Amino acid sequence: MTKKSLLKNDEHLPDYIEPKDYLIDLWERLTPSVCDEVFELTRDKERQRKWGLHTILKTWIGLLQTKLTSQTRMVEEFCRRGHPLFPQVEASPESFFKRIQNLRPAFFKNIFTHYTNDIRYDFPENFISDIEISEEVFPQIYAVDASRLASVGRVLKVAKKTTKAIIPGSIEAVYDLRRGHIHDLWFDPDGARSEMAMFDKVVDSIEPCSLLVSDRYYSKPIIWKNLENRGIAMVSRYNGTVGKIKKKVLKKIRTSKISVDDWLVEMGGSQHGEEPILLRWISVRTGESQVTLITNVLDPKILSVEQAVALYRRRWSIERMYLHLKEVLSLNTLFNASPSAVGQQVFATAILYNALRLSQSKIAHTVGIIPERISPEKLFPRVMEKILQLAIVEMAYENANEHQIDYKKKLQSQTSFQRGISFCFSKEFLWKNETEREEKEDFARGEKVGQHIEKYLEEES
Repeated sequence: MTKKSLLKNDEHLPDYIEPKDYLIDLWERLTPSVCDEVFELTRDKERQRKWGLHTILKTWIGLLQTKLTSQTRMVEEFCRRGHPLFPQVEASPESFFKRIQNLRPAFFKNIFTHYTNDIRYDFPENFISDIEISEEVFPQIYAVDASRLASVGRVLKVAKKTTKAIIPGSIEAVYDLRRGHIHDLWFDPDGARSEMAMFDKVVDSIEPCSLLVSDRYYSKPIIWKNLENRGIAMVSRYNGTVGKIKKKVLKKIRTSKISVDDWLVEMGGSQHGEEPILLRWISVRTGESQVTLITNVLDPKILSVEQAVALYRRRWSIERMYLHLKEVLSLNTLFNASPSAVGQQVFATAILYNALRLSQSKIAHTVGIIPERISPEKLFPRVMEKILQLAIVEMAYENANEHQIDYKKKLQSQTSFQRGISFCFSKEFLWKNETEREEKEDFARGEKVGQHIEKYLEEES
């Protein structure tokens, strides 16, 4: 089912729906006992204290949910006095700062892994609708890419004299294209860490017989050989700095509209007596655009030129995921400058992202559309706002009970709650048309290239 056909169903959208409380589902899965178990498996010399792993995690999720700018205020007003979105802890802000600066990000990495494995099969396998590749051939399809965190201000004395941007860290993600969530994530406090080094940290999470989609940086002989040994297939943009030798022509098309070349080539093998690796080189050119891909799927019957081009266009899903982490969930705004705290925030943001994506899939099921039709930039802030309103309602209810006040009359007198906590799910949450997403984002040009080529390939077929 394509996006264009789904536009016809927009008129049947319900007027109001109840927001899916993703936080309730999150804390039902990440209970204190689960966090204690993860802590014991991860700990070296660390000990559970007043700020335990579950308490710290709930604090981070609360910060991301409410977008508070002051951690001191959070501890003094929300944790001490009590708030539905924060743990109640009788502690000083100084103890909180000391704890997050000393708690290794590995604890949060393992919590993220546990949570992701727990919710993985709750996602629909058709989160993205236009991947027409059989699950019998490739049970899992992933995209991989790295990103740098936003540079920070020079607030430290040792950094005030430097003229270079300070990057607090790098992250590498494996994104599940079929289910629409982050499959694996790695954080490195070194802002200059290479994609190659971080790829080694996440490749173990990719199952054999999976299909990986990547950018041209990963199109290197050392990675191809690594994937071949693991039984993993990959489609990548061709890296022109790596030489190739043509061995066999599989397909050649020349028309006034399109030019297609599909070859078997050899790459690598020029250093230290290494054997070259046999790969498949695909080049498609139209009057408007060109894309050149490389893959270790040598049989066109398993992966056709059309499928390879369409699949590479889906790689931009991981770029949009980074956009949602940084812009929508505010990962560009760091709450603490210490490497441990930055790592904790990265993994807490990834946990919240996956929770919201799961909520998005449930809302889509309620509405009767595929999840990809919903824009996270439009939906996530509204759902988070409504969950925050639920927390305010709960606090007002408890306060009314404490002072023996009829809370229903009290809430009805407040205009902010007269409309209730359900929200209108209208066309504003959907992509207006099939090109709105590409026109809005800076990296859309590469996706449009794939769209043009797909169109010509369909015409030629």
